[in-house]
Amino acid sequence: MPASTVKPRLTQIGLVAVVAFIALSFAMCHSEGTTNTGNSGKPTVTAIPPSPAPSAAPPSAPAPPPPAPKDYVEGMVQSVSGGTIQLRTRTGSATADFTPSTRVVEVTPAQLTDVTPGSCVNVRATPQSAPSGGAITAQAVTITAAVDGKCPPPAGFYGTVSSVSGNTIAVNGLGPQPTPTNVTVADSTSYKRQTASDTQAITNGKCLGAQGTQDGGVLHATMISLEACPPMGHPHHHLPHLPHLPHL
Repeated sequence: MPASTVKPRLTQIGLVAVVAFIALSFAMCHSEGTTNTGNSGKPTVTAIPPSPAPSAAPPSAPAPPPPAPKDYVEGMVQSVSGGTIQLRTRTGSATADFTPSTRVVEVTPAQLTDVTPGSCVNVRATPQSAPSGGAITAQAVTITAAVDGKCPPPAGFYGTVSSVSGNTIAVNGLGPQPTPTNVTVADSTSYKRQTASDTQAITNGKCLGAQGTQDGGVLHATMISLEACPPMGHPHHHLPHLPHLPHL
């Protein structure tokens, strides 16, 4: 056979072998990429879902309210200059100041008929009785108006009047679960009314009680209670004790 005939055939055989090798390789690759449900002996890879995003942090608890002012002074107003008050006290003198935000109330005489359902009362019990959720006997009763629909919580027994019958005042005490309490009054019980006022009512000669924070010899008043001082010659002319001021 001539050499020229042999070369083309060798070339054809080589091309066929190359094509066959490529086809075999492709089939093998395709076979390995197909999922094998049988036991192939190869390790199984399990997809792990991504970790969930961290949940939002819970809202922080509200900050506790600031503590109520605990300092207190009382005396007769001797002078008022700007926002500064000079007082004459039982033991000497004192200074208090105020701002436009200082709450001012005036205390005036009252009587049992001024105690009505819905009003707020601050009851000071006689030494022989104490608030116990049952009944108490009142030595003094101070009537106040509600603040934002609620009775302010001062020291002593305080609550909302539910009814008045004879010498008994039914009061719902303050607290998450108000306790009904019967307050018995007598001829010796004193009554006062506390009403909202302003700093213009702070004048010389009035008896004043101020609650606030003492700093550097000056009481910075957050609340001021005013009352007419007893007339000259009265046995209690020298600065009567004013009613307890409600905590703010």
